[in-house]
Amino acid sequence: MPKLEAMLALLIALAMTACQPRPGEGIALGDVLLEEDFSQTYAWENYADPAIQVDFRVEDGVYRAQARDGGFMWALNATPHTNVAIQADTQQLSDYANNAYGIICRASPGKNGDGYYFMISGDGNYTLRRGSTDRVRALIPWTYSPAIQQGRSINRIRIVCVGDYLALYVNGDFVAETRDDYFSRGYAGLTAAVPEGGVVDVTFDNLRIWSAGFSGGE
Repeated sequence: MPKLEAMLALLIALAMTACQPRPGEGIALGDVLLEEDFSQTYAWENYADPAIQVDFRVEDGVYRAQARDGGFMWALNATPHTNVAIQADTQQLSDYANNAYGIICRASPGKNGDGYYFMISGDGNYTLRRGSTDRVRALIPWTYSPAIQQGRSINRIRIVCVGDYLALYVNGDFVAETRDDYFSRGYAGLTAAVPEGGVVDVTFDNLRIWSAGFSGGE
């Protein structure tokens, strides 16, 4: 019986490994372009607007993003980039699970919401989206991933924007990828949103931006 149980455990482990998605591109990280621990209140864009139910600010050594009742907003840093990987540790403080929060690359410095959005939710889903001309459309619709810790949890998000290649990693696991060449340059950003009747309160910390390229040298 012990041998049979060991064989079954091995088969289950192999099946889980086979089901784990793998990225279509290898990515090589280059120089660190930015390391942000949010120890300075002026280090990132702060924005609060009671009319649209959002409050984004550096607070107690983290970047805290709050939105409620249909609120949706983003905040940017001040350094433009092209091909990068961006990583941040997130912690959801609110209980409401139907939310969205994450990282933006190649964002426009204007207030139009242009850029690529890599977002996860408190119920274990993710999406990759393109914001353009005041509309955020899905490149990959909301999809469940076991890599995402649900509810009041910590998730490490890493995104890749190299050429037209966009990829999302959560807690060290590859989650999704797609291609889109609409934006080639912009700013890094943090974002959070929640539908009407909901509340999202999430912090971002230990943000890091690397230059990045394809490991094959493309």
